[in-house]
Formats: sequence, C-alpha cells, structure tokens
Amino acid sequence: MTDMNNLDDKIRKALSNEDAEMIGDPNDGLRLDQQVIGVFKGGNRFMNMIAFSFTFVFMGLAIYCVVRFFDTDITKELLIWGFGFSMCVMAVSMLKIWFWMEMQRIAVTREIKRVELLTARLLEELVAK
Repeated sequence: MTDMNNLDDKIRKALSNEDAEMIGDPNDGLRLDQQVIGVFKGGNRFMNMIAFSFTFVFMGLAIYCVVRFFDTDITKELLIWGFGFSMCVMAVSMLKIWFWMEMQRIAVTREIKRVELLTARLLEELVAK
C-alpha cells in the first residue's frame, strides 16, 4: 500500500498545479447518495428505474410469501411458499448486485475520462514544445 502512495506522490510532483488540482485526491470520490442519484441520470436511467422498482416489487412478494409460509401447516404449501420466498430474495439480491455494478461502471467511466483529459493536456503540451 505504501508503494501506491509513493507512486501517487511522484505523479503529483510531475504534474503541474492545475493538473494536480483537476485530478484531486484519489481517495476522494462521490458520496454514496451522489452515486445512487447518478445512476438515474445516465443513458440507462429508464432501465435503472425499472430495476429499482422491481427490487421493491420482489421485496414485497418475499414478505407476502414469508407471511403465507408461517400461516400454513400443510407441507406442500410450506414448500411452495418457502420456494417463492427463496426466489424473491434471490431476485432482490441479483437486482441489487446489478445496481451496484452500474454505480461502479459509472465511477470507472468518470475516472477514465479524467485520465483522457490529462493525456490530451499532456499531448497538447508536448506538441506545443
């Protein structure tokens, strides 16, 4: 970990003050609430809204299944409601994983754009010399 900090320090020393300010602190990122809101602003916002909505639908169905599970004494119904609950919880888990992957994709894209901008500035400086 200290090697990475040393590398960050060397890169900052090599950059101009303007570039170093633009890069900012590598440990600084968007807060979690800003990342969540950012998912609903991109090009996939409609799909993200649908996935977010389905998360609540499946959570509601899971709660319904678990209530029905505890209301019955018949073994066949216990299996059906238990299976329904398991499938709904699995669906919620998969949708949440997908949603977090979308947030990660947006964060990585933002960082790549920062690197592209720095590369363009460096190229501009090299061509000017």
